[in-house]
Amino acid sequence: MPGVKFALGVPVAMVFDLALFALLRRASPRPFGLSTTPALTPAMLSSASQSNLRAFSHVVLCYGRPLAESGQLIEIQTCFEEQDCFVPSLEEAITRAQLRDRAWARQDWEGDLGVFSPDPEVQVPADGFERADRIVVIAGQERRIPVTSHGRYEALQFVHDSMIITAVARLGFPERPQLDVVEDLEPYLAQHRRFILSWLRFWGR
Repeated sequence: MPGVKFALGVPVAMVFDLALFALLRRASPRPFGLSTTPALTPAMLSSASQSNLRAFSHVVLCYGRPLAESGQLIEIQTCFEEQDCFVPSLEEAITRAQLRDRAWARQDWEGDLGVFSPDPEVQVPADGFERADRIVVIAGQERRIPVTSHGRYEALQFVHDSMIITAVARLGFPERPQLDVVEDLEPYLAQHRRFILSWLRFWGR
């Protein structure tokens, strides 16, 4: 997630991203993302992790402005190798998003790093979650998918061609979410770079 990289320092993050982008271009993973036109923007890479030198265990794409805690944000994680990536329950995914947004609202980049990774576990509320089926368009096909909600957050999860896709939406999903395989990651990488550069200018003041 971007917040983890801020904690490391933006210059370090830029060096890390150059290496990551090279690996992504070499491996050419095909994660899921929003296919709605026009999609919620900006759209960029949020995080990615390798399972070996040739393959990625997961890729996360995000849509919206991560640090604008009051605005809409949709994050979509594609898990390619279940044994090598963390697949949260929908309740935990929502809880992590809530805690992360509170940390960002406080500009607390370092105090709550645990919410950006599966270790340590977060404390999931015992109640307050609601569940309802929604029509989701997946790779051009309508499917009825259970959606979990808590406050202003929603989450859904489905399996497609052995991949596990988990999506979390701050302010909720569109009425008929449309998701499909992203064939070209270059626009997402370019937007991620612009996002980090904007922080370089901010920190340089």
